[in-house]
Amino acid sequence: MCQSPRYTSSPLRSELNQDEFLAPQDSRPEGPKVTNYTAHFDFSPVPDSQLNLKLTELRIGGPGITRAFGEGLAEAASVCLEDQEHSSPTPMQVSGELAGHAILEWKPTTEQVRRCWNDDEVATEHGAYGIATLLVQQVSDLQVVERSKKGTGFDYWLGSAAEEESLFQNRARLEVSGIRNGTESRIAERVGKKLKQTKRSDESLPALVVVVEFGEPQSRIAKRCPT
Repeated sequence: MCQSPRYTSSPLRSELNQDEFLAPQDSRPEGPKVTNYTAHFDFSPVPDSQLNLKLTELRIGGPGITRAFGEGLAEAASVCLEDQEHSSPTPMQVSGELAGHAILEWKPTTEQVRRCWNDDEVATEHGAYGIATLLVQQVSDLQVVERSKKGTGFDYWLGSAAEEESLFQNRARLEVSGIRNGTESRIAERVGKKLKQTKRSDESLPALVVVVEFGEPQSRIAKRCPT
């Protein structure tokens, strides 16, 4: 049986799209457009909050991300977004387990930052890490607590963000992938590939996959529970 962590979406709201949140078609209410949507796992609710992803907050760091590394993730994501001709703030489509829009905000890059993150593949990978980290924190009570080892099929361990709980209680796995500019079919293919990849470390813990595409930009969230 899959021991799932508490993971429930908050309404996806933004200054540009105050009532843009959409639940799945079969559960979409007739009343208010802004509503809670609980994923298929047995997750507990988390407080509602506006989904506004400020990349500068990565510089605060966390249990599994140092301040220096967090700042690097913010720089990489900013470089990718500006490379695709986006300016801060910009809306980001969120799909998969959640549907709606978030707002991305970042500090404009400098020539030095762009030279530092001149490798497209490295910048896209790390930029996706940054956005996925913020996204998971805002739609769940989970946070990145530890980098995974190579060969496990996922990138980070997720643990509880609740102060009264151990960081490593209610763990889950997080696999992240970045696409600088891609089609819907490429995103769907990447999600399927990454979900399959997490089977390498299957035990009883759920896996979350976040694919970040910078052209739109958009993020696709998927999950699987070991069988």
